[in-house]
Amino acid sequence: MKKLLIAVLAIGLAGCMASSLESQKPIYAGHSKKDVDTLNRCLAPKWVELRPSSSSIPTETGFKITASDDIFGALAIAKIERNPSGGSDLTVFAVSKGWNDHWGAAAKSCI
Repeated sequence: MKKLLIAVLAIGLAGCMASSLESQKPIYAGHSKKDVDTLNRCLAPKWVELRPSSSSIPTETGFKITASDDIFGALAIAKIERNPSGGSDLTVFAVSKGWNDHWGAAAKSCI
């Protein structure tokens, strides 16, 4: 019973980490002429190279890529959304910010 409770709490906290990460200022925000599918096919494999547990899920407006860790929860989130004027918008949120920004660098390389 204790193990079940710990598992439920861990999942709940990971969800809180993701939502709090998205409420912070993004480390990168940009626009691409590429459609959401093309941008996702470029970025998702790069994030898997950085963190094998990364996953890409479709949303109503595009894709959400999440890189997570068993201990810390969400480390980075990329939101790829269709832009009504064409192309797509890419927003990256990450726990680590600064000079060693692998998540933002991968995003910029796909724009």
